[in-house]
Amino acid sequence: MNFTHEFNAEFGDRFENLELKDVVVKKNDGTCTITFLSLSSSKEISDAEKQEITDWIKSLLQFEQLRIKVKFMRVYVEEKLILKELENFFKDRYKIVTAYISDKSFDIKINTFDVVIGITLSSRMAEFFAEHKITSELSKYLKENFLVDFTISTHEDAEILDEVDIENVELKTSYKPVAKYKVEIIKDVIGKDVNPNPEYISSIKKPKPVAIIAGYIKKIERREFVRKTGKYAGQPKALFSIQLTDGKGKMDCVYFSSKANEKVMESLEETMYVVMQGEVKLNYMNKLSLIIKKMALATEVEKPLENKPLKINFNEDGSVVKIEKLESLEQGKMFDDESVYNDKIMGKTIVVFDLETTGLDFDNDQITEIGAVKIVDGKIKEKFSTFVKPTIHIPAQVTEITGITDEMVKDAPPVDLVIRDFYNFTRGCVLSGHNILDFDIKFVKREGKASGFNFDNPTIDTLLEARRANLGISRFNLGTVVKTLGLTLEGAHRAWNDAFATAQVLLKLNEINRK
Repeated sequence: MNFTHEFNAEFGDRFENLELKDVVVKKNDGTCTITFLSLSSSKEISDAEKQEITDWIKSLLQFEQLRIKVKFMRVYVEEKLILKELENFFKDRYKIVTAYISDKSFDIKINTFDVVIGITLSSRMAEFFAEHKITSELSKYLKENFLVDFTISTHEDAEILDEVDIENVELKTSYKPVAKYKVEIIKDVIGKDVNPNPEYISSIKKPKPVAIIAGYIKKIERREFVRKTGKYAGQPKALFSIQLTDGKGKMDCVYFSSKANEKVMESLEETMYVVMQGEVKLNYMNKLSLIIKKMALATEVEKPLENKPLKINFNEDGSVVKIEKLESLEQGKMFDDESVYNDKIMGKTIVVFDLETTGLDFDNDQITEIGAVKIVDGKIKEKFSTFVKPTIHIPAQVTEITGITDEMVKDAPPVDLVIRDFYNFTRGCVLSGHNILDFDIKFVKREGKASGFNFDNPTIDTLLEARRANLGISRFNLGTVVKTLGLTLEGAHRAWNDAFATAQVLLKLNEINRK
């Protein structure tokens, strides 16, 4: 079915100013959300017309197991919004370009029916744009977001000198990590287990699936609207609008309240300090807004470390962790015969990983190192290894165990960039490690969730594998298991060394003919 053709056949040119933005199906909450855009300068459709469109869509699709939501958003064509989308485009698709351009590189002219953009570039960067046909791709991207035509041209300026070697790209650019700090939870307001480590509101530049912010309530209002569809159609529902400020920024926050939570929401007052957790979206004014999922009363107890910009080494593909091929690694006879392993290994791609952290407290400690190896059909193929810069100090007692100091991680990439690369490295793979179910995987899932990555991979815990293997031992820590299996572990409590040793344990325990 061609939805656009069906829509035009039904309504003709009545709603020619509407554009279908996207259709998002979320199976976990049973919803299908259809979003239409229209220019702010065009005539706004009435509530009755919106309901007419919604009813037609529901009759057309007739989903039995999905609840259909239809959204209508107005698009504002403004220079600052265009600049923000230009920034998003290059960060997401051509990371290298961000080192060569700034807002001053763009000359934007907004006309009645279109927008004209001139981009001033160095000679080599202009060649790069032409080679990759970036202007046509960018024009299409901007039209999809603003509903008007964009004409984009590039202009060479011979006086602009390149500071980065495009041909041998290991891009060094300034990156400001997200500064998270600690608050103390006093009392739950909405939901439970609110994350006590918010980020500054000013650091949130675009929509994200999970965000935690804290601050003082500057304004709170209650409104009511009548539900138009669903089981409770015709019944009123409370909507609370809260403006939150943390001294560095402010954000509008919205909570669609259940009847049970109305009293506790009405008890909130201006100047109260709260921490909120939810999803950041663009509202009808095209401004960032937090849709509240959880909230608690809190107090601020610890300021973050100084949030200085970092010099990050970006690879050509935008990653920060260089994946090392291990084809030449001497792996011993246990890796030679592909038929030596059982079905748990063969036909699978497995990432065996290990973390080092600032401590054992899952709620408050942070990752300092990730080491991993990728096993394909029983052969170790790739290495993933990196330090991670935490936003808190590494305690002396942890340094004594791991050998990792604040000095060693001071120039490391922040966790939001590393966890993105680790997600890409592990996508579609089985995750394995020693005691990962009680420790490592919890940190990975927490950081992944904070950055919008869902680590739902199947897992193999070698601790459980060793306990089932009748090894004749009473202690199952990694060092003991390695020694019992006749393997070696050098440099224990460093992520890469532990990950490689664990990979050998996994393979050894799953040999077909192991006695």
